[in-house]
This record gives sequence, C-alpha cells and structure tokens, in this order.
Amino acid sequence: MMNPKMYDLYYRFSKPRWDDGSIPQQVMDLASRVRKGRVLDLGCGSGTHAIYLAGQGFSVVGIDGSSTAIRQAQRKAAQAGVNPAFLIQDVTRLEFLQDPFDAGLDVGCFHGLSKTGKKAYCHGLARYTHPGSLVLIWGFDRRYSNFGLTPEQVEHTFAPMFTLTRVEPSHLHQRPSHWYWLMRL
Repeated sequence: MMNPKMYDLYYRFSKPRWDDGSIPQQVMDLASRVRKGRVLDLGCGSGTHAIYLAGQGFSVVGIDGSSTAIRQAQRKAAQAGVNPAFLIQDVTRLEFLQDPFDAGLDVGCFHGLSKTGKKAYCHGLARYTHPGSLVLIWGFDRRYSNFGLTPEQVEHTFAPMFTLTRVEPSHLHQRPSHWYWLMRL
C-alpha cells in the first residue's frame, strides 16, 4: 500500500489534483451497465465517485488508506444525502469485506501499487466479486510516469480471474492514461 500519511497530508493541506469533483463519463457508463447492486470503490479518496454511485441507487463501499480523505468523504456524503460506507483500509488486504460486489471501481489507486501489492489487490478483488462482475480501473500510462500501467500488465496481473474486455485511451488529469474494463470470470 502507498503511504497513507502522505495522502493524509495531501488531503489535509490541499485539494489533490486528482480529486477535482468531476464524474468521468466512464464512471457514468459503469453505472448504466451494472444498473443495480453493490459497488466497491477502491482508493475512493474524498468519495466523489462513491457518492455519485450511491445517488444512482447503488450500495457502495469506499475504501481508502487516508483517514483525512475518508472523513472528507463522510462529510460530503452527508451533505449529498446519501449513505455509502467509507472505510479506512488497505486496498491490498480486503479480508474484512463480506458478500460479493457486482462492480469494482478504481480511479487512480491500482497504478501506484507495487507488483506485490497489485497481485494482492487482484486476488482480493477476485474473492469479493462474482462471475460477471465488472471492474473499471483508470491509471496513468507506464511510459509517461515512474509508476503506471500498460494494457499488457493489466491483462497479465488480472488473469486468469478476470478478462480485459476493453481499453480506452484517456487524458484524465492532463496525463496520458487509460481506462481498463475487466470482467470477473
């Protein structure tokens, strides 16, 4: 897991550039494709996407290692009149979860994990989703940053539990990146 204290500082003393309050079209597409059920938001930050999905009628659990981000998420959810569950947890250790999720969402968390962390994250996600569950991951491109993803890396890391069904180029946050659509097998 990345250092939660570093993220606490980001959320405490600034508005992180990745947490701009917008809902990407791909997140809206995920909501329309899944339509109902439970969604797990991994690395939820201040809860923008979890709050949106809860407003669309989903039961949402948002996980982040930053206690400051989680407190902000809880305040924002109360103001929006929705009630997603927000938990201060490590996204590479999901044993505390119960019941499977119909979808998973990760906007900028997975790409920053170590190789070992990525494997643990993937196995945990497979354990708490069911066949047919959709997972949407956004991440920086590896070739443009010190950390990041390639389509081959995503496909390899998630196989054989998930299949990569679609890769969409993106410039979210003004950096070359991709959206990765996966389906639990």
